[in-house]
Amino acid sequence: MPLGVSIPVSEVRRYMGFRGPVESSPETDAMISKAISSLEKDCSPKYVSRAFPVKVEGFSVYIADIVIESRALARNLAGCTECVLFAATAGPACDMLVKRASVTSSAYASCCQAAGAAAIEAYCDLINDKIKEEYEAKGLYTRPRFSPGYGDLKLSHQKDWFRLLDITKNTGVELTDSLLMVPTKSVTAVIGLSPNKLPCVKQGCEACTMSQTCAFSRKE
Repeated sequence: MPLGVSIPVSEVRRYMGFRGPVESSPETDAMISKAISSLEKDCSPKYVSRAFPVKVEGFSVYIADIVIESRALARNLAGCTECVLFAATAGPACDMLVKRASVTSSAYASCCQAAGAAAIEAYCDLINDKIKEEYEAKGLYTRPRFSPGYGDLKLSHQKDWFRLLDITKNTGVELTDSLLMVPTKSVTAVIGLSPNKLPCVKQGCEACTMSQTCAFSRKE
């Protein structure tokens, strides 16, 4: 499959707002399956990554020539000597699918939108695993990935990722004036690398300061 990884039905349902054992209609389940099948077949994923030394002083994080002021990121990268910046995209297939579906069925368009969100997260998990395996062989252990716009890490740092990784050239993803990425199912993130193997208890929704109010938060 072009995406290289399966899209979890449970994650698509979460992005659609279903919680726990709440049942969806057979029609909705069929649309979810159709959206997943289409995206697993038609996605054209790409990513670019690069390692940099990192230094944390208080709530300031120094990576390459940038200084990031973020309590959450400083906490995430505490004890790290290096980090990997990466950018990934599932490609334009989801945006095209949503646009086509919107003409005839808003319900199916919602399924496609949710499947696209789950697709890029699954692809990022795949990249994360590759980075983890590569650096553990060198004696460095990964921290949970952290993205601009997450917690108190300002979305404006998207510009730094695009410059340092030359994202548009390497993946085709463009950054708009409002700091949104096109194709929309794209992600930038940093993964800390530490010589000390520490348990990472929190990750994803569980670590976000907005987890209690976000409509898409992962809740057990």
